[in-house]
Amino acid sequence: MVDFLRFTQDLIRLRWNQPALRGDNVNPFHVHDQNRVIAFHRWLEGTGQDVIVVATLSETTWYNYSIGFPYPGNWAEIFNSDVYDNWVNPIVAGNGGGIVASGPPMHGFSSSAAIVIPANGFVVFTCG
Repeated sequence: MVDFLRFTQDLIRLRWNQPALRGDNVNPFHVHDQNRVIAFHRWLEGTGQDVIVVATLSETTWYNYSIGFPYPGNWAEIFNSDVYDNWVNPIVAGNGGGIVASGPPMHGFSSSAAIVIPANGFVVFTCG
């Protein structure tokens, strides 16, 4: 239960440190039933404190999964649920701490990036 406690504490800390996760603005911009993937954008108007959350309920880890991002450039991976699988998971399926959104427009956003989504997990990105 220690790992579960750490996971819960870190999620609470994430929400506390990211005001966009507590704001009113939410845009579920990608839902793929077959892949069991959902992505949503949270933001605070005029602050540039955008957050992208991508989750899957699939038993498959998705590699090179293309997702739209509202702004091109660096996005930090600030949370990855796969880290908590046998704390610290030595074979984390993740994005190495961040991605660069330099792909073409996608999902109504000006850029995109290929990301890794861990099986039965989620990742959270913020403008870096």
